[in-house]
This record gives sequence, structure tokens and C-alpha cells, in this order.
Amino acid sequence: MPLIYILRKVRVLFLPVIFLFSSAPACAQDSLKNLPEYSLPLTAQKLVIAHCMTNIIRYKGHPFEDSCNPAYYSPKGNVSSPLGGLTQVKPMDDSLFANATLDQAVEFEMRAAIRSGIDGFQFYYTLGNKSWDDIIKAYFRVADQKHIAFKFTFCISHPDGRTEALKVAEFAGRMNNILDEVGHNNPHWLRTPDGRLIIYQWDGEHLADIPADKQRLPDQFYIARAYRRLAIAVHERFACVFTINKEINKTDLDNFLDYFPATWIWTLPYSDKNYIGDRVAAECKKRHRTFTASVFGDFYTSKLLKKGTWNMYRSVNDAVNAGIYNVDRKHIITGLSWNFRKLAEFGIQHDAPIINVITWNDYPEGHHLAPEINHNDGFSILLNYYKSVWKGLLSPYTGRDVAIVFFKKYNHTVKPYPYNIPVVSFQTENVPETTEDSIEVVTILKEKATLTVNGRSANITAGLVSTKFPMRTGPVHVIINRGSKTTVSFITPEGITDKPYRSDRITYTLSSEFDNFYRGLFDGFKPEFSHEYDPAFTNNINDKNNK
Repeated sequence: MPLIYILRKVRVLFLPVIFLFSSAPACAQDSLKNLPEYSLPLTAQKLVIAHCMTNIIRYKGHPFEDSCNPAYYSPKGNVSSPLGGLTQVKPMDDSLFANATLDQAVEFEMRAAIRSGIDGFQFYYTLGNKSWDDIIKAYFRVADQKHIAFKFTFCISHPDGRTEALKVAEFAGRMNNILDEVGHNNPHWLRTPDGRLIIYQWDGEHLADIPADKQRLPDQFYIARAYRRLAIAVHERFACVFTINKEINKTDLDNFLDYFPATWIWTLPYSDKNYIGDRVAAECKKRHRTFTASVFGDFYTSKLLKKGTWNMYRSVNDAVNAGIYNVDRKHIITGLSWNFRKLAEFGIQHDAPIINVITWNDYPEGHHLAPEINHNDGFSILLNYYKSVWKGLLSPYTGRDVAIVFFKKYNHTVKPYPYNIPVVSFQTENVPETTEDSIEVVTILKEKATLTVNGRSANITAGLVSTKFPMRTGPVHVIINRGSKTTVSFITPEGITDKPYRSDRITYTLSSEFDNFYRGLFDGFKPEFSHEYDPAFTNNINDKNNK
């Protein structure tokens, strides 16, 4: 056994003792403030990195968690029928991978993500879920074997409870196991040009013990110290990306930038006035820190929550036992595609080196890009387009016309019956809900053309343009004509209703690229369709597409 390997094992063995004694020094020494490495580049090239819910993946013996399990999508014929169906998302890959191996499942996830414009995953990584480590190892294994160009790293997420020493010890033991097996030098790790391992945080501050007597040092010093201890324990240097998932005051922002090289913003939506990203990006530029941009297209929880809280009912039986009057769902008003487009344009404007996608596969919170029968390919088409602009490349749709439709299944003033579960906002909304009471079509045209939606027409210029049309019950028919030639024509499988049977505010989207997008994605994969409010749907969306 190599000496360095023996030393690693010995050092890990004694970590809990070392940290128990070092976590509360008599006098804290601030040797972490404004280190030169905080101003070094985070990446050598522009990358799209998606937050990946590690355990939300389908393979044999490993079903989707209840809040996104297709078994509970239907309002009838399953245990969740008293709720009108627990889940309101339906991943397309459930039946195909019910008998698949883990390696096949992770290969599908990577290939689908790449098709969406994603270059890597930051894995949601929590305490107490050691079995997830095998999933992460599988991603590395398959990426190596199949020569898939994809990056990975950890996102240390809400490490609550216990002492800093015990939390660091658990994370270190598990991370060392992964790093030792896949190799510290594995090219799939997401690293800075100078070799630091990029580590994301999601509400990651709780890794640290904050002493009662802080010795005039800010909390952020102790947080940075905890991550430095974790880095030492896994024999790495970290470049930590701290998260902003709520409004942050100037003092706290300044303190974080004193001790961390980069930041990312969670699901705080764009605003034309006082968007938090303006202030954060400006401070990062001033302080020579890295601002990474974030995009999300939707936020509507398929998961049911204890009414008035964020306490999730993790099992379908618990949700059913709670009953329809004791639960709610949360949402953010995103203005159909507006929030996604504005956040992408903001990242491009600030030339961010990383664009973070929130998320790849968090179906229970409804901000997923992974193949699913409501979101389909719409946000992925937008991401691929904006990625080409950001990187100064030709559009992937050069030489043809593209149309992407976005809508809600019913007007926000309509009351569903009989399953009217409350849908509530949990933060200040930046756009009114009326902005979602329309049919939006985003076009990417090679030349000006005429766009017709459900019989109403508008003249559209070349490039990317968003156009809205009145909501009308039934499926949506989209046509693009240029002179006498029809270049795009499709009908959505899903329709709009004025009699919804259940609360359902997920954004429905689909594009003229649907067939191209999913063609040849993975052996045996066939996309599925949502058609709750279009019973006449016949599994054919294209009328005269790309003639």
C-alpha cells in the first residue's frame, strides 16, 4: 500500500479528535481574510453547471421519491386519489429505467443534460445519506468509461445539527471515500485553473460552530474556517461558492466577500427594479470576486407541505393522512418564460464565467430541466440559445425557425374543483400573476415572419422575440409563415381549461424542436405527453413542422 494512502487513512482516523479540540481556540487568528486566491479566476472557460438532486434518479430497485413518483400523478386509481394526485410532475424516464442499472441511469441523466446545454452537476450533498455516494461514484465511472465530457462537484447543503467537528468528520470520511476511488486527479472534477476544487454551498453556513464570544470576528470567518478544515481533511484546496437564498444586507455581503471567492444566487427572481443580482455583481466586481449567474424557469411545488410551513410530507401516506385542508403548495410567479430569459440575459450582460441552472432534476420544487411531460424541451431550447450568445458562438438553430410556447393550464382567477389545494407565495413577488394569464410564444427566427397562434396573427422580427396572445380553452396551435411558406406548425398535446379539477400552476412549455431535441437521446427512450385537458390528443404534435 503506497505511503501517501496510509497517511491519508491515518489522518482521517484522527480527524474527530483533532477537530473537537481545535473548534474552540482560546484566541481565533484571522488568517483567512482577503486571501490572494479569492481573486483568482474560477474557471478557464464558460460553463453551465446545474444543481442536481443526487438521489432523484430512477433505476431498478430505486423508485423516484413519492413527491415526483409517476405512480401518484393520476387523480384516480392510486393511494393519493383523496388529494387529486400527490404529484403534478411526471418524469419521462420512469418506465424505461424501472429495470435499468444505476450506470445506465446516470448515463441517461448526463446525455439528457448535455442535450439541454448543461456542462456539469453540483451534487446536492447532505449529512446522513451515505448511500448517495454510490450514485456520485457511478457518474464518474460512466463518464470515464463512455468518455462523456462532464464536470462534477459537491454542493454542501444545510448541514444542520451536531457539532462542527462531527459534521466535518462525516463529510470528510465520505468525500475521501469518493475522492480516493475516482481519483483526486480525475478530469471530471470541477476545478479552478490553479487546481482548487470548486465547492458549492446551499445554506451551507451551518457547517460552522459560531461561538458565543466571537472575538470581534464576523460569522463568516468561522464559516470559512470550517470549510478550510474540511478542505484539509480531504487533502484539497477549496474554492467555495457561497449561496444567497434570501435578501442580504451590505454588511453580510461584504463579510462573505472577505472570506469567499465566489457566490451564486438561489431562486430569487429577476426584477426590473432592485434585483439583488445588480448589487451582488457590482460588489463582486469591485472586490475582485467571482459572480456566477443563475437561471430558473419555474417554481411550483409538486411536493405537499404542512400548511403555512416548509415542512414537507415525505411519504404519500403522510400527505393523504394530513388531508386536503391541512396542506399547501408553494410557488413563485415567473411570468412564464420572462424570469428565465431575464436571468440569462443578466448573466450574459455581466459576462459571468458560470451560469447555474436551478435545477436539473428537482421535480418536487418544479424548477427542473430534466425530461418531464410539462416542461418538455422549452426551457432547454432557451438555455441552448442563450449559451451560444454568452459564448459568442453561432446559434444552434441557425438557418431555421423555432417557436416555443409557454402557458398555465388555467387562468389564475379560476378556482379548481374539487381538489383546490392552496397555492401560496412565500416571498415578495416581482411580477403580477396576471402576467401568466396568456399564451406566450418565444420565437427565434432567421428572418421576419408571421406568427399565428389559435388564429391570431402578429408580424415578428428576426432573432429572439417574446409575443403574448389571449388564453383560450383547448390546445394551442402555433404556425410560422414566411410569405406562402409554412416553416413551423404544431399543436400542443396539453390544453388550457376553464374547469381545472385540481390546483396545478406548473408552467407548460413545448417547442417546435421537440422531435429533434429528443431524437436519439438514449436507446429505447420515447418522450411522453401531458394531455389532461386535451382528450383528443393522438400522440402527434407536428402539423407541418420545418417544411
